[in-house]
Amino acid sequence: MLTETVVAVFLLVCLGCFFSVNLHNILKVHKRRRGVKVYAEVERPPGFVVSLAAVGTIVYFLEVLLYLFLTFIGLIYALHDFPFHFKFPFIFYIQIIGLVLTSVGYLLFIWSVIVRGRCAVSWEMPKNQKLVTWGPYRYVRHPSYLGYFLMFFGLFFLWPNLFTLFPLVAIPGYFSLTFEEERLLVQRFNDEYVKYQRKTGRFIPKFR
Repeated sequence: MLTETVVAVFLLVCLGCFFSVNLHNILKVHKRRRGVKVYAEVERPPGFVVSLAAVGTIVYFLEVLLYLFLTFIGLIYALHDFPFHFKFPFIFYIQIIGLVLTSVGYLLFIWSVIVRGRCAVSWEMPKNQKLVTWGPYRYVRHPSYLGYFLMFFGLFFLWPNLFTLFPLVAIPGYFSLTFEEERLLVQRFNDEYVKYQRKTGRFIPKFR
């Protein structure tokens, strides 16, 4: 079994990279779009879909912070006695899988944020918006969402309990959200996006 301190340090590094890259990108986009007119071609997605994705994601980060808190203040025993903790055989190997999934998830998400930069899709975009089809977008259409999925499963394998299953409710929310986003992208980029859809998988390369 991996020690809680090792897992906590690993998660802390992941979180630090995640929020640093996101904050830098948000500030850069805000600066470049200042004074630029933006508009939307389609209505925003249903509130339930957005809420499902948002709540699951927020719970994920709260659980990661709880893990860090319990570890660094010395209440490591609470992790073992955590309610509804699953006692899996071969837990060391399961946690290694969790490390791999989490690492790939964060790297994929961060890579997608860096690549898309100021060309990130939103419900209101400037007229000169570019369609990003390079980097991770060359392989899947929604790499940042895929990164989240891997992070959610990774946390469950690192800290298997009933509560770390909860972030998985965000997956159907994000899946539904992709249909709304792609409706927006088809409206904006027309045949360019349709061609991109045909040759690029939604979450799995080549699997549309």
